[in-house]
Amino acid sequence: MYTYLIGFCDEVRPLSRVDKKTGEVLMSIDVTVTFESRDQQGYLIKATETINFDHTLKSKFDSVKGQYIGIPYRFIVTKMGNYMFPDDTLDFQIFKENPFTKDQIKLSK
Repeated sequence: MYTYLIGFCDEVRPLSRVDKKTGEVLMSIDVTVTFESRDQQGYLIKATETINFDHTLKSKFDSVKGQYIGIPYRFIVTKMGNYMFPDDTLDFQIFKENPFTKDQIKLSK
């Protein structure tokens, strides 16, 4: 099953670390995404996630910094447990504005 982390792309940070066993320098990026919406009583809800990606995706994420994006996640269920991780086989979605602040359709009861 797929799901999306949707929010504002706040930051794209390059990272490097040295593998202690091999001495190899490993490169990656951290992408910081902030989800923002309102609950049924109108109170603000905010959550920030930092997702780690391969460094080769830096220019792709740099191009959407400061915009609303949806990052695809794959959800799998195994005998050992449930797992959710970013899926880089699907492209992320870009939104012109926060999709959660648009007027919502009211369902009649």
